[in-house]
Amino acid sequence: MSQQLDVVIDQGANFVQTWQIDNKNLATGYTFLAKFRPQHASTTTVLTINTFTAVHNGQHTNLSCNVASATTAGLTAPSQGVYDIEYTQTSNGAVTRAFEGSYYVTPEATK
Repeated sequence: MSQQLDVVIDQGANFVQTWQIDNKNLATGYTFLAKFRPQHASTTTVLTINTFTAVHNGQHTNLSCNVASATTAGLTAPSQGVYDIEYTQTSNGAVTRAFEGSYYVTPEATK
């Protein structure tokens, strides 16, 4: 079962976010992918993140991303939608959804 977490992305700023995946050690042997869309049924992808840092911390894995300000500057704001993060076990291709939620892009005034 995936965890629910809503996120805020500030347009024109680095988007730095950490998610904690409970009771899993996913630091090695897994790849991660996040897709942000206007709505679940949409074929439009607003943002794709495929570069994550996974660190095993106690009984959990901390999954972090850092999306450059140049990328977030290109996002439409204000806007909102949905996202999820899946991880794939490289040894057998099994895919699991770790997180899902809503995202909000706040507009920048300083350009």
